[in-house]
Amino acid sequence: MTMSDRILFYGKSQGRGVVAEIDDGNHLGDITVIPPGSFAKDWTAFTGLSGDRLLFYSASRAGGVVCSVDDDNNIADVTLIPNGSFATDWTEVIALSGDRLLFYGKSQGRGVVCSIDDGNNIADVTVIPPGSFAKDWTEIAGLSGDRILFYSATRGGGVVCSIDDDNNIADVTVIPNGAFAKDWTQITAVSNDRILFYGKSQGRGVVCSIDDGNNIADVTVIPPGSFATDWTEVSALRPQESHLRVGRSAEMHHA
Repeated sequence: MTMSDRILFYGKSQGRGVVAEIDDGNHLGDITVIPPGSFAKDWTAFTGLSGDRLLFYSASRAGGVVCSVDDDNNIADVTLIPNGSFATDWTEVIALSGDRLLFYGKSQGRGVVCSIDDGNNIADVTVIPPGSFAKDWTEIAGLSGDRILFYSATRGGGVVCSIDDDNNIADVTVIPNGAFAKDWTQITAVSNDRILFYGKSQGRGVVCSIDDGNNIADVTVIPPGSFATDWTEVSALRPQESHLRVGRSAEMHHA
């Protein structure tokens, strides 16, 4: 039986979006249009959470929302995260297993990992100090097996690392400079260890697979002009339910 993932494409300039499906054969279809003005125009990052939820983050306001997306791609159940709750320097936000979130700040190469529960409460913050990350990562995707892919458009390279239950990052596999194209502006992981790369300048993409050894293969090309060129954020939805893990710090601070 063919299974499909849903992906939300968001365009900041018009506050618009679409939800598209991608099947096991990497074919895109079943598009639901979300009209201009449906979204705020200042979201700078978002990521899919378990239970078909999405976390939107605004760097300018240091706030956000969490909403749900139903089977008909209607957005509802909005929980506001007040302005000032987050730092203002996060350039990427990505969901990990166990309903954890990684926030990455390019300017200082820093980050935090926090948890988000079923009620959209954020807690359990682990600080990753400045200088822990490179400062040129332009996109990040959470993979299966508690792995994270970091991509640099300036170098066309990346790394895959692991993150354990205590939010320690290790097991780095380097993806050499030049291994990737340099025009990818968004990446997101979909089911079966696949990654969708989107390039805004040409409205093009590729879908590839990544195995347990962090080898990338099975590339499906999505030609220029297949996508709109105004998408500023792209993230897959996550229908599967996951639950917070226990045993981490109970610090009740926001990222």
